[in-house]
Amino acid sequence: MAKVVELRIPINRVEGDLDIKITIKDGVIVDAKSIGTLYRGFENILKGRVPMDALVITPRVCGICSISHLLASVKALENAYGITPPIQATRLRNLSIMAENTQSDIRQVFLMFMADFSSEYYKDYDFHEIAKKYYEPIHGKLAKSLLMATKDILKIIAYIGGQWPHTSHMVPGGLSVIADDLEVLKIKYLIQSFKKWYETEVLKYKIEDFSKIDSYDKLEEFVNNNENSHISIFTNIAKQTNLFEIGKTSCGFINYGSIDNEDGSYIPSGYYDNKLHPLDISSITEDVTYSWFEGETLNPFDGITKPNVKKEHAYSFSKAPRYQEKVVQTGALGEELAIENKLFVDLYNKFGDCVYVRELARMLRPLRYINLMQKEVNDILSNLESPIYVKPTIRQNTQGYGLTHASRGALGHWIKIKNGKIDNYQIISPTTWNGSPKDSKDNFGAWEEALIGLKIKDTSNPIEMGHVIRSFDPCLVCTVHFIGDETKTITLKA
Repeated sequence: MAKVVELRIPINRVEGDLDIKITIKDGVIVDAKSIGTLYRGFENILKGRVPMDALVITPRVCGICSISHLLASVKALENAYGITPPIQATRLRNLSIMAENTQSDIRQVFLMFMADFSSEYYKDYDFHEIAKKYYEPIHGKLAKSLLMATKDILKIIAYIGGQWPHTSHMVPGGLSVIADDLEVLKIKYLIQSFKKWYETEVLKYKIEDFSKIDSYDKLEEFVNNNENSHISIFTNIAKQTNLFEIGKTSCGFINYGSIDNEDGSYIPSGYYDNKLHPLDISSITEDVTYSWFEGETLNPFDGITKPNVKKEHAYSFSKAPRYQEKVVQTGALGEELAIENKLFVDLYNKFGDCVYVRELARMLRPLRYINLMQKEVNDILSNLESPIYVKPTIRQNTQGYGLTHASRGALGHWIKIKNGKIDNYQIISPTTWNGSPKDSKDNFGAWEEALIGLKIKDTSNPIEMGHVIRSFDPCLVCTVHFIGDETKTITLKA
């Protein structure tokens, strides 16, 4: 008789709104449910308020990516009012969003993901001592230095917007405050300092030289010749823990476009499934079949956020967004594929969207952001007299959407304005895409699918499952809007 085990496992390290319920049969996951456990109702809080209130309320959706939500909200209002901000304001916005995303990437990789490998679960592996040395929670050598480095890069946002998190310095038409000449020079210094830290403490190599690596073979050569680089340490850990094979899905990637410029954006929008297709915003829908919400499958402009905790068969406070009725994922890997980064195109073609490739993309994205931040700050310094604000023409009855990329991927806000007040507001965060429940066709969400078929060696500590979920960088506080059953609940050990 087959041995069947059911577990429900709290997975988050930042905040605890995500449970994963899995069914294991003969050591293999055969069913998975991603459970968003908290109703928050931001969309309903916004109804009836003046549109500008969204600039204060939506950054509170998340304390990790508050700038991302502010930017999406501002862009939704600019889209509704038919206005484009001055390019100087866009550059300053870009610095804010890249600083926030960079600190999030670095902290996720080394404090949330790599920490697992310092666990006693891996005490008999060759890498265990070095993993403990660098990544052990609280005591890890790299953990200590990266907290200071990421704290410093967040000062960029403070110089531009006055504080972090929960700033409201972006407004329709540009910025409400401006960094003076000295502050911009300080920002330039902070970028240079972070670059030096990343090269010295993480990469152990010059960014310009590493950026020439454009294939897995060249990456392997780097790994073999630079064993102290954390890229090399991670790659060798991945080889011993099967990260090249686990966590794969059949999902394509959704990209909204990010880091705007005069020609559009540095990271293009589109749907990627071995090539990039133009993005059709009207093809985005939210399915609530297995969500604790009433309603039907709708475009976000018409979305309804009405909770119903007694709904039959439902199991999550996350909705199930779909693109052209397809399950998709989003995140750092999607960005690299959208810009046709040769290294990641080669890795993706060889290994698919496995845990290693997905997490490596997050580990290396700061290289690209550092270069873009240096370009943006130099352009700002060359155009200090340029305007940062144009007054919008307020429309009393209109609608708009704001699309950007948070550190975890595609983030969208949709707003309807009627008689000068918010009539409807919907948010689809990156983790709503990645961590969605099943839809009306019984298609699993992205990381639910990534878990199916995963072999679990120890059901008392299914650490392999943690690797898969954390490779998506879950942040359920952005996603979810009482749980009680008879399945066994365990805590994933650090």
